[in-house]
Amino acid sequence: MAKLRLIRLYLQSYFQTITARRSIDRQRVTFIDGFCGGGSYTDRGTSVSGTPLLLLEVVEEAQRVLNIGRAKHLEIDAQFYFVDSDRGAIDTLKSTLALQGHLNRLGRDIHIAHATFVDAYAEIKASISARTKRNVGRSVFVLDQKGYTDVPLSVIRDILASFSGAEVILTFAVGWLIDYLASGPQTIKRVGPLNLTEGQIQEYLRLRGERGGRLVIQRLLLQHLRSETGADFASPFFIRSSEANKDLWVVHLSRHVTARNVMVQSHWSTKNHSWHPGQGGLEILGFDPNLDPAATPDFWFGEEEERIMQEKLADDLIRRLRDRYDRPVNYLRFIADVANETPARMADFDAVASVLVKQRELRLWDEGGTVRRAVRPARRDLIEPHPQRHFHFMGEGPIPSD
Repeated sequence: MAKLRLIRLYLQSYFQTITARRSIDRQRVTFIDGFCGGGSYTDRGTSVSGTPLLLLEVVEEAQRVLNIGRAKHLEIDAQFYFVDSDRGAIDTLKSTLALQGHLNRLGRDIHIAHATFVDAYAEIKASISARTKRNVGRSVFVLDQKGYTDVPLSVIRDILASFSGAEVILTFAVGWLIDYLASGPQTIKRVGPLNLTEGQIQEYLRLRGERGGRLVIQRLLLQHLRSETGADFASPFFIRSSEANKDLWVVHLSRHVTARNVMVQSHWSTKNHSWHPGQGGLEILGFDPNLDPAATPDFWFGEEEERIMQEKLADDLIRRLRDRYDRPVNYLRFIADVANETPARMADFDAVASVLVKQRELRLWDEGGTVRRAVRPARRDLIEPHPQRHFHFMGEGPIPSD
């Protein structure tokens, strides 16, 4: 399943990122699967590891791979919390773990709870707090809910507010939500965990009947998710549900641009499984009323989309600098400012910025205020549009303006 492959790729890169400093010899991390199921399932006659086994496998693999050629042995001190409200799923998970040879780990580093995620959260939070310093609480919450209301946004807000190192991977059935919305108190009660007001619901209903309205609703919902969870960064890309012709968001929520970059790179690595409407660049999920919404392309994170995205990103980057910043801005800050609007990775920003510097569309300054001769911007550099304006095309030389 694409969703599981995405999570696996993400966690493999996650460990590479958090253990980049070769001097560390121990890395504490907690993994929480809030809707764990039975641990495995059958897909077309083949047994597939569900998220509990996937998490255990990825940590074991990381422990082995990261210590290759490492002078100082690295220990990954991981705790696992597997939670499900279905008693049958919990019993199956225990049997599955026993068959996998993990029975002696139950109660030590593997903790299983027959409960809703909301009811189990307080104990999990206390455990993370006891294992951390300065409220870092490095942790990954995998919240693969069935719809869109099983995880109240207030709980995610508490996670991100309590632990600076926490990240949340949330499945959100945005297609189901848009189709479900209706007037009346029953809808308000049903979507209570999302903190949607009656005014918002009425606005979504109005938009749903308009040309391109679903794209606008998606954009507004993304803004709402960020606002209600307090996430600095939210990566909302779609995975098509195999159960129905509906759209599922896999939303990654975090407080750090580096964490966001790791997840976006994972979407690129899945090629042709993740998607979003549009052509890349900035203003993801935006809607142009002058275009036919039926003609809005699907962005599938492939090679052609990468080329188109970088071309559009070049135009958008210069335009955004001219429209929003009246002085040179720190390069990393600029990336952080626009990260939620694009499927671009940091490497894409670097590639596009380097071309723009070569084409004299972009100028670099160091922290001391000296113009840099380098082409590739450093994270601490300042950037601004070049005062000598050009029209440019990616891959071609600049065309001076009149």
